[in-house]
Amino acid sequence: MDRSGSDAVHESKAALRCRLLEERRRIEPERRAALSQAIAERLYGLDAYRDADTVHLYIGAVEGEVATCNIAEETLARGKRVLCPRVERRPNRLESFEIRSLDELAESAHGLWEPDPARARRADDGEIDLVIVPGIVFDRRGRRIGFGAGFYDRFLAGFQSPRVALAFSLQVVAKVPHTDRDVPVDWIVTEEETIECRSAREAAMREAMP
Repeated sequence: MDRSGSDAVHESKAALRCRLLEERRRIEPERRAALSQAIAERLYGLDAYRDADTVHLYIGAVEGEVATCNIAEETLARGKRVLCPRVERRPNRLESFEIRSLDELAESAHGLWEPDPARARRADDGEIDLVIVPGIVFDRRGRRIGFGAGFYDRFLAGFQSPRVALAFSLQVVAKVPHTDRDVPVDWIVTEEETIECRSAREAAMREAMP
């Protein structure tokens, strides 16, 4: 993709990000909590979740995200391991730590809840069976827009483990602009449905074939 094309994708992403962030923020707290619980219940019914022994999960609800604290507690109660990301700088990357309770988390300067290295154990990413991915905008092929820093795209590059996004239904749009560096998810779980994105991507590829 040439620079002008890349700039156009960047601008389209920024506009979608701004619009959907505002729509997500407007969800009333009580409704957000109810929707988050409905999404959690759908997640628990997903085979990829039930089969996973080790789940990588972001914690919190930054900028109106789907809340995940209850998911972390339920996952631990089911005897699964929970790994959480911690943002590291120079170079920018996510590092994974295993937590045994929410008490092993600390609030970061950006409002995220991250593992406290003094209490949580550093974990090998190769142990992850399922990654739960945050995002602001998604389409049915699994393309996503995050906050734009690229942490999750770098983290997921080369990952073979299933990737699941949690989103309110209003966050799913017809089409997300993307580049080759963007890593899609395999499922999107909303309060209304579970979207199997790989099938949609494969169908689109078949339609594009001459």
